[in-house]
Amino acid sequence: MKTIALALLAAFSITAQAVTLVPGVSTALPGTTSAAEPSLAGTVIEDKMDSFSMTLANGGLVTGQIQSRVVRAIDNTLDFYWRVFNDANSAGDVAFFRLGEFFSPEYNANFRTDGLGDLAPVSAYRFTGSQESYINFDLTHVDDAGAPFGIHPGQSSYFMFFDTSATQYAETAVMDIAYFGTTRMSQSFSTYTPSTVPEPGSLAMIGLGLAGLAVARRRKN
Repeated sequence: MKTIALALLAAFSITAQAVTLVPGVSTALPGTTSAAEPSLAGTVIEDKMDSFSMTLANGGLVTGQIQSRVVRAIDNTLDFYWRVFNDANSAGDVAFFRLGEFFSPEYNANFRTDGLGDLAPVSAYRFTGSQESYINFDLTHVDDAGAPFGIHPGQSSYFMFFDTSATQYAETAVMDIAYFGTTRMSQSFSTYTPSTVPEPGSLAMIGLGLAGLAVARRRKN
């Protein structure tokens, strides 16, 4: 029994961890929780909503919101989160969440099962070559009859995220949502990405530090 329990624990640990996205490969996302990965705990430092619209081939309109969030984890690194909401009066499903110009030290992706939401992403695809900073989160499932479905009207996704080692961020990435087969898409919006440029507060501290250094040098002279 002890051996079985250890094996189950090991299997859970493997499936719970964020998975590294390899360019050109569609990678299944297992889902995780803060209980499984305590390092995901932290403080929300950015949280914004953008309202999208997407016109379907039949003229129907799909509307909703994309929530973007930055979390300062307990180890002082940054995690980047997104959640998609489909309005109740939308004319169709949302099949993809797409992210671009997301420049990260690593691309460890997953989604949270311990938060709000109705539908999980099935997988994530990272593009190749000059587009390696572009990622598609696939929200397309297949029902028992073989028909595809995504986020239905009135529903939302779980939080999708990247667990990074970055400590700075900027609002310079882009995002949108798309219909099945990415044949229709919404307008694009800015969102957050890791950055090597210090945050405004950090810049102010650096400025104060340099000013103090200059004063010290003048006194010495």
